[in-house]
Amino acid sequence: MPHADVNGAKIYYEINGSGPPVIQIGGAVNGHEGYGLITPLLTDTFTVIDFDHRGYGLSDRPDQKYGMDVWVDDMAGLIDALGYEKLHVHGGSMGGFIAVLFAAKYPEKVDRLVFNGAVAKCDWLARTNFDLWKRVAHTFGLGSEELALMLLTHAFSRAYLDEMVTSGNLHSLSWMQESILRNTSLEVFSDACDAMITTDVRGLLGNITAPTLVLHGDEDWLTPLDCGPDGAGARVIHEGINGSELYILKGCGHGVLFERPEEAVREVVRFLS
Repeated sequence: MPHADVNGAKIYYEINGSGPPVIQIGGAVNGHEGYGLITPLLTDTFTVIDFDHRGYGLSDRPDQKYGMDVWVDDMAGLIDALGYEKLHVHGGSMGGFIAVLFAAKYPEKVDRLVFNGAVAKCDWLARTNFDLWKRVAHTFGLGSEELALMLLTHAFSRAYLDEMVTSGNLHSLSWMQESILRNTSLEVFSDACDAMITTDVRGLLGNITAPTLVLHGDEDWLTPLDCGPDGAGARVIHEGINGSELYILKGCGHGVLFERPEEAVREVVRFLS
């Protein structure tokens, strides 16, 4: 399995397809596996690089404090190790936070930027939700049904969840339990929650020079388009990046890449092309 030596850790990656390169950034739960529905839809048009950030999946999991700066710098190191000077960047959920921070810190490496499921700064409700993720994980266990149910109910729209339940096909529950156990640890997951709680990109948006597409579900209440007054939602990121586009997926929750993969990919391909 391919690994690159990056900042003292071995980082796992996969490269598929052909065309302009696009790197995809995993979330707080499942690393590169989170793009399982998306990558096959992109490989006819792009060279797709999926990877596990440090602490996740098949990458090294050293005993250390994890945070956005660690993952952003590792991503820059991986891009250098693979021999790319500039590429498209695509991130969802926590990967969306990382994508925005990466584009601000390393603008010279980003051709075009697409992200979803990130806010400029969490408000009290979002901070409380991420803190509750930690508490539930510590109380019931990382692979518990309680944590998986909380993640599912925060990630998807009511209609999507009802459709799965009434069809007797709540497959995402067992997938979520198995995926999080396979891909990370309690300590790293807790650090990831803390990282999202404390991230504030408002002062960095002017550094982003890449053409940007903000994808957003209009029923995403975990990382909403418009936060409470103590936070700054995805609309603030859109308005703070000169010339960025905003595409809203109607009736869709936080997990746009799972809930509406075809529509999301259509917009990603259109924008990156």
